[in-house]
Amino acid sequence: REIFAQQPNRLFFRGLVFTESRVRVIQIDRAGVVYSPLINYHDDPDTLIRLIVGLSSIPEVDLGLDDTVRWNAPEGRKTHGAIMMFDEKTEKYTKYRMRNLDPFFKRDELFGRATRMWDVADADGRKLLVKDAWIGTRNTPEHVSLKKAVDLLGVQQLVDHEDRTGTEFGEIDYLRPLPEKGDFYDFENRIFQRIITVRYGEPINSFKTEAEVLAALRDAIAAHERLVNARILHSDISQGNILFGGSHAPEGVRGILIDLDVAMEVMYDKKPIDPRTGTRSSQSQLLLRGQGLPYRPAHDYLDDLESFFWVLIHIIFDHVQHSQKWAKGFIALCSSTDNLDSGGVKRAFLDGDLLDSQIPDCWTQECKDMVIAFHGFMGSIAIRKERIIGTMTEEWDPAPMHELHAQMEDYGEILEMIDEALGAPGSNRALPLV
Repeated sequence: REIFAQQPNRLFFRGLVFTESRVRVIQIDRAGVVYSPLINYHDDPDTLIRLIVGLSSIPEVDLGLDDTVRWNAPEGRKTHGAIMMFDEKTEKYTKYRMRNLDPFFKRDELFGRATRMWDVADADGRKLLVKDAWIGTRNTPEHVSLKKAVDLLGVQQLVDHEDRTGTEFGEIDYLRPLPEKGDFYDFENRIFQRIITVRYGEPINSFKTEAEVLAALRDAIAAHERLVNARILHSDISQGNILFGGSHAPEGVRGILIDLDVAMEVMYDKKPIDPRTGTRSSQSQLLLRGQGLPYRPAHDYLDDLESFFWVLIHIIFDHVQHSQKWAKGFIALCSSTDNLDSGGVKRAFLDGDLLDSQIPDCWTQECKDMVIAFHGFMGSIAIRKERIIGTMTEEWDPAPMHELHAQMEDYGEILEMIDEALGAPGSNRALPLV
């Protein structure tokens, strides 16, 4: 784990593991570990010599280092370098200059997507973002969804991408030795993908005022509607996936919807759904409570709208100073790793009344009214869905659900709620943040 952490350009690791008498070759990649049988090097010293010489003399790419990520080292000390992007059409590399020495974001897990994000700039000095990840072959590559979202207002914009499917060091299948007859490798094949997008502002939870956070939320919801109209369901609405558009951003891009790596085509009649459903704290209560049940409905745009609501609730209660003691335990349960705990507390919250007096006084009255209205809207959706699907243990008639999905005025209703709260007197004052 530490090797991957300290070498962010490492794709996989190959090396030797020794005991006092034996040695084995080991490979660690993003799908797991493979290793050779133990070899007694006292009995077979020639093999040990071949292993050491072989691993010491092969190119660094064969040892797992990505040579398209390059640092400068003018005096033996690593300094800012560049990330190279290969263009299959021109068969040339485009150079993107690193703005920092290391990625600003990296996942700590040893196995899985292993996402890395870098701040870079192109030849014209434009600030961009490089995102590297190992995706499963059952996932829709993020660049595919981003291509469909080109020129959609309020949605992250793709600049370039590289798909290493079928390449020697870009797909786990090509890294692993072929199994011997009778053997079976149980692992998920993963493919290295690199995308370059426009660099936006900070996440929505870095807000300072009511006005800026509501404007960002409003434009992100409008962007989500545009995605749905393009037949793309984001499926992972969270605080981290809504960014500010930057200082003085115009209406429409005050909030930017990013991270389409689990986005899927809009197909509401698919049952059961793919379990990729997003970030726990903002997942919809129905998807959480229905996990494992045979007739859970497909993830739909209403689930994503509910996720926007939970983002709002976290903003209202979890980032400002207030005296509402009940909120701390509620917010913690929303993020519970137990699906029934998280889904159950959310469903109970939607079923109950949300009173003006329960909302921290640092928010304007217009904002409080909007939160209460949004709460009522999502509560009514929860009831309507439950009338259609029942307990999710028996098959249900999909026709009423199709009728519910046809009512796309839901977006207009929510946007109108937020618009009425925008520009409220006092909304530009600094909030008492925690």
